[in-house]
Amino acid sequence: METAIVIFIITTLFGIIFFVKKTAKESDIKSLVMQIKKYDAALNSFTQKYHALPGDVVGTVTYGITETNTDGDGDNVITDYNKKILQANGEIVNFWMHLSKSKMLDENYNGAENENAKTGNTFPTSKIGEKIGIVAFGAEGKTFYQIGFIFSNIDRLYTNNNSLTTKEALMFDKKIDDGNPQKGRVMSAGFNTLNILENDKCVKFGEYDQNALGPVCQLRIEAK
Repeated sequence: METAIVIFIITTLFGIIFFVKKTAKESDIKSLVMQIKKYDAALNSFTQKYHALPGDVVGTVTYGITETNTDGDGDNVITDYNKKILQANGEIVNFWMHLSKSKMLDENYNGAENENAKTGNTFPTSKIGEKIGIVAFGAEGKTFYQIGFIFSNIDRLYTNNNSLTTKEALMFDKKIDDGNPQKGRVMSAGFNTLNILENDKCVKFGEYDQNALGPVCQLRIEAK
């Protein structure tokens, strides 16, 4: 009888711990969903007011967005100074600064470039992950967010696959898309630069690998 009571107590405690962890994780996922929705709303408000994308807009001083010229090139694509998506400068960093300076976001981003670009100061911090940044960029005629920024230097910005677990990625994908890591609004990304849609640590046989241990995923999310 005593042994049965001990086993019952232990089982109950494990059940409570599992429930608490599951509830906390679901709360984190909801926070990330709300974060992306907030950025979508800010982006839409900005484009409706200025008829251009943040970072890419021309006339930043005239519009009163910034006191000094931080204009983009007006081509409706978010890129760095070299019209690529490799470096943390130009429109890629000004995207977030323009949203904050125009009061479309209640967050403050500084537009710092290259080695001075930091998560939390230049790029938003993802609601999931340990100090993982969110970068916005343009490709394929669309604007995307990528969860995975870790640091940058004078040569380039770096992303890291160790940003989300496969369970987190799947839960988030199901919340705002179709749960498929290889199609739709939310897609698995990989490697140490933006917009590489290959990650065999995160995805196996066309699905998020639920047997993977630890954070192995990045996500690319189409802005809406």
